[in-house]
Amino acid sequence: MSNVEEAAVALQRALLTCIGPGAAEAIALAQARLAWQETISAVGLDRLGMSSRLLRVRNGTAEVDASESILGQELTLRAEGLLASANARMRDRPGAHLVLHRLVVSARRGPSP
Repeated sequence: MSNVEEAAVALQRALLTCIGPGAAEAIALAQARLAWQETISAVGLDRLGMSSRLLRVRNGTAEVDASESILGQELTLRAEGLLASANARMRDRPGAHLVLHRLVVSARRGPSP
């Protein structure tokens, strides 16, 4: 086991002891959300008032909400690269044990013409 893996295990054990069983999952989700936002910003998909946010991760499926349907389509088209980038950003971060394999996007309707 690497030093990073040992640190992650120790951190999770400490969280479970001090805060409770939900703490480790909350930290993992927070790390995934941060990695998603960093990825979206890096590729310029957070401009012109459009936004997306990672809602939850279930069995490796990232559930994302997009502010506009056009953004939802773009996220779906670029899913493989976006997930790879988010996973790379989470690598070696404390408590970030989630791995994103699939993307499901729900989008709100854009403004009517």
